[in-house]
Amino acid sequence: MTVYADILVYRDLFFNLFRRDLHVRYRGSFLGVLWTFVNPLVLVGVYTLVFSVLWKAFAIEHYALFVCTGLVFWVFFSSVLTTASSCLVSQAQLVQQVKFPRQLLPLSVTAAGVITLLAMLLVVLALNLAFIPATRSTFWMAIPMLVPLILFTAALAIIAACLTVYYRDIEHLIQAALLPWFFLTPIFYTFEALPGVAGHPNVVRVLYWGNPITPGLEAVRDPLFFGTFTRPADALYSVAVATVALIVAAMVFRRVDDQLAAQL
Repeated sequence: MTVYADILVYRDLFFNLFRRDLHVRYRGSFLGVLWTFVNPLVLVGVYTLVFSVLWKAFAIEHYALFVCTGLVFWVFFSSVLTTASSCLVSQAQLVQQVKFPRQLLPLSVTAAGVITLLAMLLVVLALNLAFIPATRSTFWMAIPMLVPLILFTAALAIIAACLTVYYRDIEHLIQAALLPWFFLTPIFYTFEALPGVAGHPNVVRVLYWGNPITPGLEAVRDPLFFGTFTRPADALYSVAVATVALIVAAMVFRRVDDQLAAQL
């Protein structure tokens, strides 16, 4: 698909946009990209105090690491989606005055977010390997399973950026949707541990398979935290959802590309 092949054709432009987005994200910051290492360490400390010491909500050993393992991807997903939704509107002059593949703007936002994701993941991975020996033989499987999650996020970033040009409320709708989406995603809990699950198995299936993030998150967290290999169903679902999302994003972009400058 030419929508994504343009990254290779215009790779110099893409890397310039990527470097700019990365610079803007940490501009004026004393620690710069090091903040991505500080944040997960602070989160682990806070979650350990609250959920493992003060309030033992779930009988999950190393609960703080359990939460942070899931939270690493959510922070990436939500920040990319929020930033990308307004990237074409905020760069209106560039889009109007220069002819270039406009999809590079949301894709560069996604690439900058990947750097933050990997930096946070390194911290969480080091802690998991240190405190959960079972992960030392399975953690590698989380690496390829991150790919469909990243591609899914990139596809949604393109769709959100394009739609926001036409409907400015999309940016606000995304911000409003992220909070309930966050609580419906098993980051702080497992479905098995919820007290009402036994009586509502169909609801659990809908919440699990109806949320395009949940199987992908589990596919990463199983080898990274639980020390078990990713279930084939979760892996296949993640790849399928990412593929469909990329196709839809390409179709949406091709449909509106010629009109973006005029709408801005």
